[in-house]
Amino acid sequence: MSIASSCASLPPVQSDYAPKGKITKVNGLDVYWAIPDSFAEAKTKNAVIICYDIFGFHENVKQLCDILASQGFLVALPDYLQGNYWTTEKFKNEGHQLKEWLDENAPPEKCLQFTTPVVKQLREEHKVQNIGYAGLCWGAMIGVKHCKDPAFDACILIHPSMLTTEDFKNCQCPVAFLPSKNEPDLETQFVKDPVLTSKPFASKIVHRRFDLHHGFVGARGNFKDSANVEAVNEVISISVNFLNENLGVKY
Repeated sequence: MSIASSCASLPPVQSDYAPKGKITKVNGLDVYWAIPDSFAEAKTKNAVIICYDIFGFHENVKQLCDILASQGFLVALPDYLQGNYWTTEKFKNEGHQLKEWLDENAPPEKCLQFTTPVVKQLREEHKVQNIGYAGLCWGAMIGVKHCKDPAFDACILIHPSMLTTEDFKNCQCPVAFLPSKNEPDLETQFVKDPVLTSKPFASKIVHRRFDLHHGFVGARGNFKDSANVEAVNEVISISVNFLNENLGVKY
């Protein structure tokens, strides 16, 4: 699965959202934390690590984190790109080089290394018991790479790009596919592929295709547009149900 053409052409939107979380350093890496109000009293503590799209710490993604936190999840958003985000200027000059840029600035193995201390902090400092992973666009590919690790109980792929069947061979947890209209037929390409249908969690796999543009949940989403907001709310609802059903379950 290649990068969606819109991924290298659609710019991010402007947002006036005021994030509710905080940014701290974890092993030298900035991490945005969205913490549920009930976290201190919670007995079963569930967390989600999110990988953003190529535009990095955008307010739309932080808002997604905050909403998930309002549903009882401790959310960590690592700054995998370390502040070096894709820009509108790069669209003009380097749009055809997006994959090369990602390979140079945030190769999967580097992202995996960044995640390790975040998981450690979730376990040791926050006493988290169960962890899921969610990725947007390019971040979905990073999510699949993480899900060969038994530390993760669920993986959510939101308008994903750069996926391959090979990536799912070692996946050990249920996956939710939430593509936009710009992605190929992921149900045929992945959900119905024997690589996933043979997994013990095959019945837990979710697929829902949305009739919106690539990036509608992330930095390209217009959260003032009713259709966009309705779709984002459905993505969140599916994600919350998916996490609640699968966190803490091992296969």
